[in-house]
Amino acid sequence: MTLHLSAVIAGSSRYLGDACTIRQFRHTDFSGCMSPVVLVDHFVMTGPTFEPHTHAGVSAATLLLEDSTGVMQSLEGIENNREIRAGDLQWTQAGRGIVHAQRPAGDATLHGLQIFIDHPAHLKSLPPSTSLLRAADMPVIQTPSGKVRVVAGSYAGLESPLCTPEPLLILDGWLRPGATTLLPMPPGWNAWFYAVQGDLGVRARHRSKGGPPLPKVAGGDPDFAVLPAGSAAAASATPDGEEGVLLLMAGKVPVHFVLVAGPAVVAASEQGAGITPAADAALAEALTAYDAVESPATEDALSIC
Repeated sequence: MTLHLSAVIAGSSRYLGDACTIRQFRHTDFSGCMSPVVLVDHFVMTGPTFEPHTHAGVSAATLLLEDSTGVMQSLEGIENNREIRAGDLQWTQAGRGIVHAQRPAGDATLHGLQIFIDHPAHLKSLPPSTSLLRAADMPVIQTPSGKVRVVAGSYAGLESPLCTPEPLLILDGWLRPGATTLLPMPPGWNAWFYAVQGDLGVRARHRSKGGPPLPKVAGGDPDFAVLPAGSAAAASATPDGEEGVLLLMAGKVPVHFVLVAGPAVVAASEQGAGITPAADAALAEALTAYDAVESPATEDALSIC
């Protein structure tokens, strides 16, 4: 197996409306290494921002970080309207289409990430659904190196109760100064990682044991990257060979990171004739709808799926 690290992308902070700052990362920033992740927004919200808007063909995972205060109200045109609190994850599987809004309920400072996950073509037309995973129900690994919350998937022998349509790992972790943690990388998987706080070091090992490093090239070590706070990078594992591993490390200050990993979604053009236009259209619709969030639908749209 070979692991490829992308370039480190520094997200620039900008205002989205009058009550939200945001750092945005798109799949096009990471040379194909971000799939199945399509888009990630790191936000701090104090007032209504994500008013009624549509998604299709993807899932949206809204992770409120534990330093959030107050409540996020999630309004959907299906089954439930929910209150999301610090540390919780709201999973919205858009399927063939959903309209929703997410906003602070009263006085709140909401700090979190909204993560958009692509799916294979056969999952894009499923009925929409949502679920809420409370922070208290997430497995937590506490060691001398730090703390890792297993938001989705399995890690270090613990498994999140969140059900996702495809295998997916989401970790919300903290490392103490000088500490490290290992992330196994199965063949064909990608990982996207983000430094919320502190400088995150990442070392790629092409085999779990005894793998030789890539040859050094002019301009730096291709197997190593440092992510300053507010920056992200991705790693891609080739589909052949044995399992690799990513070594995540903190420097002289504590590090808070979020990591999302899963099997790369095969490009629509590789999934077979006859479904490519629908798959492309679903993903394009989701991204276009997000770009148009500042031109929301009417309140009546909340009853439309």
